[in-house]
Order: sequence, then C-alpha cells, then structure tokens
Amino acid sequence: MMAILIALLAQTSPLLFTVGSGLRVDLTLLVVVYFSLFGSGERALVMGFLTGLCHDALSSEVLGLSALSKSLTAFVVHSLSRNVQGQSLIAQVLFTSLAVAVDTLARLVVMVVFQLHTLALPVVLSTFVQQLLLSVLLVPGVCYVLQLAVTPGHGRQDKRQSHGTL
Repeated sequence: MMAILIALLAQTSPLLFTVGSGLRVDLTLLVVVYFSLFGSGERALVMGFLTGLCHDALSSEVLGLSALSKSLTAFVVHSLSRNVQGQSLIAQVLFTSLAVAVDTLARLVVMVVFQLHTLALPVVLSTFVQQLLLSVLLVPGVCYVLQLAVTPGHGRQDKRQSHGTL
C-alpha cells in the first residue's frame, strides 16, 4: 500500500507540472505491473483496483474508470505471467507494454461506449506511444526499488538465523 501512496504522490507532485504536460508516465500502472508479476492473483487484483480508485479520486476523471482499467490490467498481466520469470528484464518490458496497451484500450472502450469524451486518433496514438516508451524505460528501476523495499527484512532475518546456529 505504501508503494501506491508514493507513486500517487510522485505522480501528482507540483514539480512534475513544471516540467511540462507533454511527457507523463503512469507510475501507478508500473506499481500494478510489479504486483501482478511478483504477487498472488488476489493481491494483484486488489492492488489494481485500489490503485485505480485512488487515481480516480485524485484526478478529474470519471470515478471508477481507472479502477476498472487497472483491475483488468492486473488480471491480464498476472494471468499471462504465471509461468514466466518476473526478474527477467525482457519479461518486465513485455508485460509493461502489455499493461499499457490493456489499460489504454480499456479506458478507450469505456469512453466510447459511454460517450464520455471524443478523442482524436492522432492524440490517442501519440499519448499511447509516449506512455509506452516512458513506462518501458522506467519499469526496471521501479521493479528494482520495489524489490529492495520488499526484501530487506527477509535478508536480515536470514542472516540472523544463519549466524545464530552453530
């Protein structure tokens, strides 16, 4: 849950707004990819839903749109990555690409079905390509940092146990 909060804080930081509106990355989606690759199916779905719901609450979008798209993304990535080594850089890049595609398509389908917004195809494609490239570049670092955040307690515990036995 702490990873979601940090991603949301980083994503909504006023510092990022001064950089410009052109290049944005969905950090919460990268957190969903991490938990989908390395967590259980139930945990991935809950994290996807909570991440999307928090994202919706902080944005001016329709409440539930990101919750639906990130839940669907978590389900697809986790289902397809069950027999894949998540530590592999190639797997992280491929599943991040898949996640960006699923998230974007789910959002577009809901928008079209409910006629929420009319979007021009060139804008959608350029945003998708930018999101895809930035996500693919950042996912190895996000996975590494989250892995470090998860494993320090386990590493110290193992060291204590190994030194305590003679």
